Amino acid sequence: MTGAKMWPHTLPQQVRDDPLRSAEVKVFDLLEKQLGDDWTVFYSRPWLGITPYGEEKDGEADFVVVHPDRGLLTIEVKGGEITRDPAAMKWVSRDRHGVRHYIKDPVRQATSAEHNLFKKVQVMPGWPGNAFLRTRHGIVFTDTEDPPGNLGAEMPREIFCCRRELPRIGGWVRARLSGGKGDPIGAAGIKLFEDLLALPFTLRVPLGNYLSDDDQTIESLTPQQFYVLDAVAHMSRVAAGGGAGTGKTIVALEDARRLAEAGLKTVLLCLGDRLAVHLRERLKGTPVQVWTFAELCRHYAASAGLVADLPASDAIEKGPDLLIRAVKKDKTLRLDAIVVDEAQDFRTQWWIALEDILVDPKSSRLHAFYDTNQSVYGDLTGELAAFAIVPIRLTRNLRNTKAIHTAASRFYRGNPITADGPQGYAVAWKTCTPATMDKQVVDTVRELTIGGEVAPENIVVLAMSEKVILLLQQRLAAFEGVTITHVRDFKGLERQAVVLVASREIADERELAYVALSRPRAHLTVVGEADILSWLEGR
Repeated sequence: MTGAKMWPHTLPQQVRDDPLRSAEVKVFDLLEKQLGDDWTVFYSRPWLGITPYGEEKDGEADFVVVHPDRGLLTIEVKGGEITRDPAAMKWVSRDRHGVRHYIKDPVRQATSAEHNLFKKVQVMPGWPGNAFLRTRHGIVFTDTEDPPGNLGAEMPREIFCCRRELPRIGGWVRARLSGGKGDPIGAAGIKLFEDLLALPFTLRVPLGNYLSDDDQTIESLTPQQFYVLDAVAHMSRVAAGGGAGTGKTIVALEDARRLAEAGLKTVLLCLGDRLAVHLRERLKGTPVQVWTFAELCRHYAASAGLVADLPASDAIEKGPDLLIRAVKKDKTLRLDAIVVDEAQDFRTQWWIALEDILVDPKSSRLHAFYDTNQSVYGDLTGELAAFAIVPIRLTRNLRNTKAIHTAASRFYRGNPITADGPQGYAVAWKTCTPATMDKQVVDTVRELTIGGEVAPENIVVLAMSEKVILLLQQRLAAFEGVTITHVRDFKGLERQAVVLVASREIADERELAYVALSRPRAHLTVVGEADILSWLEGR
């Protein structure tokens, strides 16, 4: 006989060292030794039951003993001297030091466990519907003398195992599960009890859950930069500079909204079409007009009757002159406030034109939000100062996790920036060849969406080549909602997760490496050849 199968297989040392569990430890060791390998013993099994009124009730069995032929026995164990006061309906245990401990009714505990556990196993899939299981309960008082006889209608002498009988507890268990009717449940029935009382499980946390937590942390940080607007509310000329993730676009949006709500005719300008669409969506329902610089020039030229349909290619070169001519012809086109996002992309002559279309070049508002990365854009503060714009620094990264901020910082040189976001996941660097690049990207998106449960609309795939973008749009067609676009077209935008296709072109445009690495808020995967990844990592 090798001994009973015990759950847990080995008692943790902290349980053995706990003086309040010494009686249970003693019974655990005896049951393991005295019952054969056809017995299964569960120690300290909690359960949840339902009262006749539909309320939940908690319970716990010190021991649940199961045999494939004999049935189910629940055991409650108490140490020390045991006293029952029926008048007060109280049970008391007194230890060797005379300390009294109020305890629950052990008979009621064992009986409740017996009935509730049997009800639970009966409704489990695989339980033989016509099986009549022998179920019993018992009480072990490890230190007391034997009862002189029955202790009450619900407490016959045979349900108790006390100090004298304890060394032969195995025989007492067999006696408790003898007599009366009972059908065998076999190994399958034992397995059901194991599933009920000792089911191993792992509840996985999808990556998307962690990313959402990081996103919420970042979202709560971003409005903290609004203090800048309170500090400069009285100034007509403001230039707020900061690195990627410092909240320039969010602050620009809030700035434009506040100016418009103050009754000023306000325009928010940027350079990229995709960014303009995003800004319009964020400002929907406000009086703010959102334009790219080219769109503003075309709109003003058409409104003033100068050029009905100015080609986009001409808007960049001829636009500044057309803006000035338009407001001279139609004074109603003049603006009270202009807010410029991604101002580092604006040319010198554009700023001259923007000042000329204000109602009052001195008192009307001209606010610029620009990237201070001197390694990419140079030092713009001098140029902006030429237009009497007061420079202000944004020095806290509130958009990216610290891990992503660290990766993008390799391509940043300018005013120091502190990352306030959560630590986040380490950047994933995945090596591939040009021939396997598209498969690696597809596998990564599949891992994020299917394995990680990241919503497709929270993912953008950025690439440096139109040819690669077209290929990936075909390969990722099944992942509806995932954005696939050029790095340049995603300036000023962000996503929860970014997959960057780092082809060799990225090494030729340091600006775009900086832009790409700083677009994700919470998760970044970079796919590319080994030497390109080494360059991006700084190895």
